[in-house]
Amino acid sequence: MQADTRILIVDDEADFRHLLTNRLKRKGYTTLEASDGISAQKLVTSETIHVILLDLKMPGMDGLSFLQWCKEAFPAIQIIVVTGHGTIETAIEAMKRGAYDYLTKPYNLNELEVLISKAVEKQLLTEENQQLREALSTNGKTTFQIVAESPKLKEVLATAKRVASTDFLVLLKGESGTGKDVIARLIYECSERASEAFVPINLGAIPETMLESELFGHEKGAFTGATAQKKGLVEIAHRGTLFLDEVGDLPFPLQVKLLRFLETGEFRRIGSPILHKVDVRIIAATNADLEKKVEEGTFRSDLYFRLHVMDITIPPLIERREDILPLSAFFLNRLKRKYPVKPLSVKAQAALLAYSFPGNVRELAHMIERAVVLAKGEEIEDKDLFPHEQPVAHNSSDRKLISSTETGEEEAFLLKNVEREHIKHVLDVLQWNKTKTAEKLGISVRNLYRKIEEYELRP
Repeated sequence: MQADTRILIVDDEADFRHLLTNRLKRKGYTTLEASDGISAQKLVTSETIHVILLDLKMPGMDGLSFLQWCKEAFPAIQIIVVTGHGTIETAIEAMKRGAYDYLTKPYNLNELEVLISKAVEKQLLTEENQQLREALSTNGKTTFQIVAESPKLKEVLATAKRVASTDFLVLLKGESGTGKDVIARLIYECSERASEAFVPINLGAIPETMLESELFGHEKGAFTGATAQKKGLVEIAHRGTLFLDEVGDLPFPLQVKLLRFLETGEFRRIGSPILHKVDVRIIAATNADLEKKVEEGTFRSDLYFRLHVMDITIPPLIERREDILPLSAFFLNRLKRKYPVKPLSVKAQAALLAYSFPGNVRELAHMIERAVVLAKGEEIEDKDLFPHEQPVAHNSSDRKLISSTETGEEEAFLLKNVEREHIKHVLDVLQWNKTKTAEKLGISVRNLYRKIEEYELRP
């Protein structure tokens, strides 16, 4: 990650620039140098920059003027102000104009490195949010692309959009891989907080010893290794949205602190007696059965009831089979940017419709990508999707393997399912105009009517 991070050092003292350059290069960063604000402007405009170390006192354009220009033109770039002429007034002014943090010479290089690391995290988060808003917003309207053909998922989306206009705490429930993170982003994008940060954290992926610090931050010297003050994610998400993924995995000792924060919006950094308050919208998600965890005594009942204000359950992919082929087409289209893509054969589509997808949408995405790479023929075949096993039969209560000794009746049934779903999809797209649908399918109108009756299709 560090080798991809580009740091611009803006300072009129050549020796100081070289000192920092050598130090940061040894740490694996890519560095650029500028001796004044005008030169820095040219570099920022022509190069990809992630973090800037900025001196305030320079000839020509001073640091504060450059800071204001840069934050207006390139808001994702994080700027750490470094100066030997620091005062409280200049520090406050620099922070008002968007500086990430402020250091006064002489300073500890280790402390600077910690600040740079945190600034890189903030830069990536800011850039991601900026790109997401640009991708999803057209003429001020949210155009978040979610593939939803099934009534169940359409109902989920409608509920998500309704609750987005509120500040209710939302709990997203569903199996791993169903797309809880996508629904969380949809709620965020449709909310009044969409112009602020979206801050996700997977509570199950962070070691328990680090989790409190990640959430609430710490003060310098609070524990061994705390070489500088660190803001927690709840503070970074101020005025925005905090997404607590896998909240069911939160260690029991931290559950009471999270509950207190949810109730009051207040928290303390580790090692600090000062109480801070933030305005944050919370979206939580879990694939665990929280009621069962409460019964087992591993999850607090009061936290469970606090999270259970507004819950949305995302159905597994096996319960919304109408989405399988449209999702497959979506993933294939997305992969065109990286690979030459071939279409799915009829047998491949039948195999997908027969599979139970224990890994849900995430598994389908990985399966399609693997098949695109493995496919050798003109189409993606079922063997490209399932190179090591036969597809799992579609049965929500009994997910068994299809035996290779079974007759062709199973395959014929699955192929009919593919045809039925395809005809239904084209009819819906063309608003049940049967003449246009027959032309699109390459069959006669009379044959289309027969298929509609055979498959009992309805608008």
